[in-house]
Amino acid sequence: MRTLKSDAAFQQSVGSSVQNIRRSAAGALLLQPRKGVENAPSLGAEVDKVLMVEIRDFDECATRTEIAEELARSLGAPHLNKEVVKTLRKAYAGTQTAVAALPDDLAARALKLGHIRIGWVNCQIHGREEAACCYR
Repeated sequence: MRTLKSDAAFQQSVGSSVQNIRRSAAGALLLQPRKGVENAPSLGAEVDKVLMVEIRDFDECATRTEIAEELARSLGAPHLNKEVVKTLRKAYAGTQTAVAALPDDLAARALKLGHIRIGWVNCQIHGREEAACCYR
């Protein structure tokens, strides 16, 4: 969402047509367009271009910056910044797990690789699906 808001051209074309932004009961992000908006399909197409991938089993010394740099190097995308790594959390046996938001073409390339080397460790890359949960 931050990348969409930071794009000036997209902000001019679509930003004025959004009435409300909220989360659904399933946890999905909902953008509600104003009545009579013609460019709603372009907004949906732009939002769908980001996929979440999960990177597992790297050592406890790795940082968000290091993970983002290795993703950029191995995927051939030097324009990636450290904000692609959304969460970084501890896992079992002194390892960590990260969730990264990548554009769909880079996410497909990462999933095809299956592994990435971060520091001294080969890490697994998996697709991530949002689990539906009840907030009541």
